[in-house]
Amino acid sequence: MSVHTPTTFDLSAIPLKLGVEKTVQIQLYLPPLHLAGQDYNFVPDQVMARLSVNYVGQGYAVSLGFECRLEGICWRCLEKANLDMSIEVDDFFETGLPPVEDIGEEGEASPWYAENGVLTVSAWARDAVAEKLPLKILCQPGCRGLCAQCGVNLNLVECGCKQPVDFRWDKLREWKAD
Repeated sequence: MSVHTPTTFDLSAIPLKLGVEKTVQIQLYLPPLHLAGQDYNFVPDQVMARLSVNYVGQGYAVSLGFECRLEGICWRCLEKANLDMSIEVDDFFETGLPPVEDIGEEGEASPWYAENGVLTVSAWARDAVAEKLPLKILCQPGCRGLCAQCGVNLNLVECGCKQPVDFRWDKLREWKAD
């Protein structure tokens, strides 16, 4: 496994005029995610990303866009699961300079990913992916999971185990019978 340095971007490195947006392509390293006790890796772990920066006086309005594939295990059957995603995220990062008059309200500045004008793009991108994940990562939409008694993958075979009846639904079964 190779070791990568997180992708950073110095927001002040590109010359910007107030209110003028500049878009650049960057090579973005995507660090692995650890979810529900499992590791999920981006394949490939480096992708081309679009980074748009707009200097607005009090800081930078920044947007990031990229496509990625996340690989790991299915939460139901423990087989391989792939998730292809298209990510678009926007945020505002302060410069620490005094405010410029008449630029309008830009909203809350994000304190999490920028320090001294340097944006940690890898961490921002990883968190943007995490926010857009489905509630369960599955190998396929109708994954049937594993048998609770014998552990066989129900997507591949029927196990023949008698599934336990959940007593909590007894009253509803009585109503349905009537």
